Amino acid sequence: MLMRYWGRKPLKLIDEIMSDIDGTVIDPFGGAGTIVLSALKHGNKGVYLDINPYAWLVAFVNIVEINAEEFMRRGEEVLENLTEVRKRTLRNDYLYYPNGKPFWKERNVERVSQFFSPNNFRKLYSILRAIDNGKTSPEVKIALYGAFCSSLFKASKMKRENAGSWGVPSYWIPERHKEVDAVEAFSSEVKRFYSYFRRNRGYKLHEDVELFIKNSLSFRYDKDLILFTDPPFFDEVQYMELSFFYWAWLRESKFKEVVKEIIGENIAFRMHDEIIVNPNKGINYAKYLKLLDKFLIKTRKMKVKYLLFHYDKDELKRRVISLTKEAWNIIKIEEIEINNQRNIGPKGGKKYVLIYS
Repeated sequence: MLMRYWGRKPLKLIDEIMSDIDGTVIDPFGGAGTIVLSALKHGNKGVYLDINPYAWLVAFVNIVEINAEEFMRRGEEVLENLTEVRKRTLRNDYLYYPNGKPFWKERNVERVSQFFSPNNFRKLYSILRAIDNGKTSPEVKIALYGAFCSSLFKASKMKRENAGSWGVPSYWIPERHKEVDAVEAFSSEVKRFYSYFRRNRGYKLHEDVELFIKNSLSFRYDKDLILFTDPPFFDEVQYMELSFFYWAWLRESKFKEVVKEIIGENIAFRMHDEIIVNPNKGINYAKYLKLLDKFLIKTRKMKVKYLLFHYDKDELKRRVISLTKEAWNIIKIEEIEINNQRNIGPKGGKKYVLIYS
């Protein structure tokens, strides 16, 4: 995968299941696009949904066919056309919810802007403006926004020396940090993206795959689509909350306009609609299960359904199985443990249950 996300999926298991699937696969909690990409690699078509515009961006560059040479040319033009920008902060980038409570993962800063030195902040804003002003296809421009987002962590005070990606799913500045020069970080990401686009065959949007920024609870599910999904469930990884680090930058750009060219709809960052446990948003396990049940009922008429559920508590697993059986009627269950899976936080268990109908 070109761009990483906080989710983690058992790729070997997904590929094994996908080898027996024939049709159009839909993943309503698409994340980085892992399940849809597996479907495409196995000769199926794919439909991706996620409520998170940043997740959509990650999935887009991981999946869609991008002209590598055009991307490299436009990336070089961005670096050649940087102009001085006198910005110091991003608008309304406080790590708080509208109800006044802080983000669940907010630690030792209050604003996204505080993660950047004044020098790197101005350089990043200049890069963003140069991407906005460049002339190229919507697909290449989205890939440039992807490279920009991939450079943000490196150019931030979250970057520890000899550390790679954002390893701790929280908003924090470590005592010892060493941010990379923003221009160098973006230049490095452009080269990495170029190498990926040259090596990997992408898939044609609207032919092989559809990518939507949609709420899984409001989507109309065609009964002939094959449901294969791995919904989020606990509070350890707050996907949209952590994505705000990138969204605070993207909304300062023409990103939304370019996305509209591609999907034909206006987009928004609706964090309050996310299905995830978060006490500061007022979503406990009971409310989460109620929302999950609504999703299961919406998908009950689909002929083929796979729900891969990652859990850390046996009681939660039993509740999910019970809800699924009630909604889907006849189900089969397999319990799986992935011992070599990377950890994400102290609650990062390795147990899954596969429920299918």
